[in-house]
Amino acid sequence: MLGSLAADTPHVTDAVHAPAVTVSGGGCSASVLPLDASCAAMARNLFRAAAGGAGLPAELAYDGATMASELAANSRHAQAAIQFDGARGCPVAGAPEIWLYLRRAGGEQELVCKVFDALPGWKDGRHPDPSVEAPLDAVSGRGLHVVDGLSRGRWGHHLTRARLGGWKVAGKAVWFALPVPPSNALDRFRRPPPGSCQAAGVLEQMLCDRGIEHIVRADAPASGMSVLSIRRGLTVWCRSRVVSWTTRSGHRECRAFSDLVDAAEKIVCAHEELASAETTGASQR
Repeated sequence: MLGSLAADTPHVTDAVHAPAVTVSGGGCSASVLPLDASCAAMARNLFRAAAGGAGLPAELAYDGATMASELAANSRHAQAAIQFDGARGCPVAGAPEIWLYLRRAGGEQELVCKVFDALPGWKDGRHPDPSVEAPLDAVSGRGLHVVDGLSRGRWGHHLTRARLGGWKVAGKAVWFALPVPPSNALDRFRRPPPGSCQAAGVLEQMLCDRGIEHIVRADAPASGMSVLSIRRGLTVWCRSRVVSWTTRSGHRECRAFSDLVDAAEKIVCAHEELASAETTGASQR
């Protein structure tokens, strides 16, 4: 839980050690970002620590820290949905968060950095488009141009839910990824994968931790298969060492059992897209 962020958010020097251990161990490092200008410095330090744990070379780590700083700074424009404790005036849900984890992509590993905020939309009502140049006299709006350039287009945004806080509010995440050189790739993806029932159990807990409730699970150990019914239109299959589901657009997504952190994040995104479409449809009726 976020608790009293003003009092409980760690100083940068206290927090930088956790991402290295968490990321190198195959987990997702999640930290609350300050609500003031110090958020950029914290994001830089947290990213550098994660980059060290993932074995990124110094040049990539520097680029990643720059991009993390830009995304964190942008989160200051999206604080209207933060929910505060009325008595103490401290944020208890919806504060900006930075997430760092490893995933597989095209047979390689990459370090992913995501910054969450509790606004599903954008301050100008339009999705960001780095092909549109910001005016020369603009005081903001160049951050995603920096991210697009330094990541070589390996970035994006999607609906999701918070990882921290008293309750896991909906919002969006903006992310970028940097490749981990093969010589530095960690061996966690080479470990024996869990069985289908075990993978489904881990995935179910990850989704429950994000505030997704009423999941119906069916295990068929004899067939080596488990099924998670997340909501209407979203069923997840765990079999043959692969997690698979169909998105709202009809695209079939798959992740290996060794990549459950990214699988859970993608499934949360699919859940929120369906919820958003349902809300939009209800409002138009």
